[in-house]
Amino acid sequence: MKEVTSQFAGIIRSARFDTEQASGQKIVERCELVLIDGSRLVAYESRTGTKFKYSYQWMNEANQTIYRWDNTTHFPQFNTFPYHRHIGEAEIAEPFQIVSLNEVLEFITDQLATSG
Repeated sequence: MKEVTSQFAGIIRSARFDTEQASGQKIVERCELVLIDGSRLVAYESRTGTKFKYSYQWMNEANQTIYRWDNTTHFPQFNTFPYHRHIGEAEIAEPFQIVSLNEVLEFITDQLATSG
């Protein structure tokens, strides 16, 4: 995560990282980024062999969801199952392809550029 986020230093005010080696082959990485506009991105990635779980939640200063991307196994009706994203404080879910932390940070960079 540190390697990915270092490419986006221009939008990151502060960063905190945590990595844990759980039982067996499981590796869990977390980071919390405070961005230049005061919003936050909380990222979670868990790998066990070829199994990969993720959640990237972008929140405003009031901790309300702006977007959250994840692959939790709900919404089986979506054609992108299990991949999806949630939008806004109401966290309305919609189908969405798998994303990486890099792609999320690119999206946020674009959003910050157009809102500023």
